[in-house]
Amino acid sequence: MIENSIISVDAGQVDASSVGRYFRMHDKPGEFLLRQNDDGDFYFICSDDFPIEEVCDENEWYIAHRARFNDRLSIGIGLADHFRLDGEVYRAPDDTVLALWRDILTFVFEGDAAAPFFPLTSHFTESVQPDGDVCYHIHDYVPVSRDVKVTPHDKRVANLVFRWKEGKSGVLIAKLFALAISRMEFFRVAQNPILIPVPASSRERNTARYALFCGRLSRYLKIEDGFCAVWVGKDRQQLKGTRGHNKIANLVFHKEYIVGRDIFLVDDIFTTGESYRQVKRKLLDLGALSVVGLFLGKTV
Repeated sequence: MIENSIISVDAGQVDASSVGRYFRMHDKPGEFLLRQNDDGDFYFICSDDFPIEEVCDENEWYIAHRARFNDRLSIGIGLADHFRLDGEVYRAPDDTVLALWRDILTFVFEGDAAAPFFPLTSHFTESVQPDGDVCYHIHDYVPVSRDVKVTPHDKRVANLVFRWKEGKSGVLIAKLFALAISRMEFFRVAQNPILIPVPASSRERNTARYALFCGRLSRYLKIEDGFCAVWVGKDRQQLKGTRGHNKIANLVFHKEYIVGRDIFLVDDIFTTGESYRQVKRKLLDLGALSVVGLFLGKTV
């Protein structure tokens, strides 16, 4: 049996990245190869007796996809953290098996054919609005209902958006947002930040979409969960993508969450931006220090 840890990390992040977590994997039973790239993704192949779920729970990593490789091995992909770390940790029967596992992970997850059902992009794109406001989004979003040609990637983005709107995949999306936010300067300089979502049109939709998401994202970022800061007082019709409507008349704003805070205002899709702008103006009027808009997608 052979085992080793080969980790490359920026010198300034050695303490923060808790490199020791990778060496502690050697205390676990079983055989495994875990590779992480500096974008925060990790790939693994492991025997059934290697506790991959336990490793991920201990480090707040997220397994995005896992499948059987054969009768004793599993293979998968996930999201680790935002530290620029590259390397691998392994315990394998011999060099021949290790080389085979490396080739398998490269072919399955890094080749041209690699395309998970959901995209795992975890970087923001900056978008400057006509009024000078700066927002950030992870994906360009092409509604599949339009009479336009969409790419396979566009369809995967739409799948992710629809799942979130249905109140599903909240943990995955929280992890993507956590990685994207933690790389940004506004996160590093924020004073007493709080996470607040732009509410959905009904209490039921709002709870399904944001309760788990906000709880998990605030835990990942170690900031306050403001899910209840702006509440749906009464349900209203869906007005997504429209202008000229008062979209906050049905909302209840709780000042105790808002005054003197740097607010990360999160929504699923930026289309016209009208809902976001109305909520942002109200938050600033109530005493927020700053409000930055963060979106899963921006309609193009």
